[in-house]
Amino acid sequence: MKFRFWIALIAELALFASLNLFDDWTLQLMPLKFVAAAIACGLAYLLATAEFEANAKNSIALFWVTTISLRLLALPLEPANEIWRYQADGAMQRAGLNPYKTSPADAGDALKMGDIARVPRRDEPAAYAPGAEILFRAVPMSESALLYKVIFATADLLAVTVLLSLVDLRTAAWFAWNPLVAYSFAGAGHFDSIILLAIVVLLAALKWFEKSENTKSRWSHAIGAAVALGLAISFRPILIVLLLPTALALRGYAMTPLLGILIPFIAGLAMGIPSFAQWNLFGDYAQVSRLNDLSWWILEDTFWPNLHQQHYRYDVVIIVVSTIIAFVFVRNWRRGMLWSLGAAIILAPVLHAWYVTWILPLATWRRAFGWHLLSVTIFAYYLFFNQRGLFAMELPWHADPWLRGMIILPVVFAVVMLARQRLLRKQSG
Repeated sequence: MKFRFWIALIAELALFASLNLFDDWTLQLMPLKFVAAAIACGLAYLLATAEFEANAKNSIALFWVTTISLRLLALPLEPANEIWRYQADGAMQRAGLNPYKTSPADAGDALKMGDIARVPRRDEPAAYAPGAEILFRAVPMSESALLYKVIFATADLLAVTVLLSLVDLRTAAWFAWNPLVAYSFAGAGHFDSIILLAIVVLLAALKWFEKSENTKSRWSHAIGAAVALGLAISFRPILIVLLLPTALALRGYAMTPLLGILIPFIAGLAMGIPSFAQWNLFGDYAQVSRLNDLSWWILEDTFWPNLHQQHYRYDVVIIVVSTIIAFVFVRNWRRGMLWSLGAAIILAPVLHAWYVTWILPLATWRRAFGWHLLSVTIFAYYLFFNQRGLFAMELPWHADPWLRGMIILPVVFAVVMLARQRLLRKQSG
């Protein structure tokens, strides 16, 4: 392989390992150093994946060694404080309490937790979707976040394995070697790797459905796709934007995904969620804090002031726009899925860094590499903690233009340049 590939790959691994030096965000300037190292790691990742020769000798071994190494390097990192909320919600359920009706603070000694002060939003009942709450109950209590990290990293690696049935080794590296993916699950301990696994299984089931030639096989793959979609929605309701593209992909079996919709509703009933009106598209505390949106701030900072950082009915806008997109690409469900989910992320009134991982399996499959660049620049989001500290998520926040520019402008520039190159190739051809 090329010399510059090895330089880039070694740099990525070294810079990713260095994140362990900057993960104590109680110390001044640590988030700033973390972000600088993470973005430098991301740039090395972009070069390494671009130069990766999947047909070279021992490339399969190299692929998996790098993929697993990134997860192992992430395990010692300080987890996100949300993980203590996962444990609190699970402890409440095992104590016979409904997390949707009781807050950790009200549960008191029933939690049997060491330090309840580290639980975010401990005065509020749960806001995570039912699928996530069922998972929290199943994971045993521990003073360490390691078990959660191992579970989420395993789901992440399974997603990589299934993705290899859809794309070649070099393309899969864009997902498997992505620093944001490795950090978000094995490092920070977010549960969204479960969703990524469900999305990849959904894509694989739809691909096998198209290749099937007999009715029995088609039904099994259609049901598999419906179940995968239902599980994804039960963790993150926003993924309902994939319902219509899935139905269009299944054509004569288009009613099958409706069976999958039963999964989140059954999960909600099992969890005793007081009212389905309590569900929000992002399945967490997004409804109480605006954060890092990619688009609405342009309107709100110019023509439509939003002084109290309200969410308005942006969820309805997301559903309407995604539905229109699905029908625009009615003959190309793959593109419909990518654009529908992409629109949901762009129009989201809150965009945590790990939300960007949702689209990466689709973006990898469709070779929409602009999203991978966003997965690098989105690390600037963590500068938020440099401004407000560990309890940043408890406070209202409005991003400064320079921070938004760090995240958005490199991606816009890259997309424009790629579009220009494609146009020139067409004209010359």
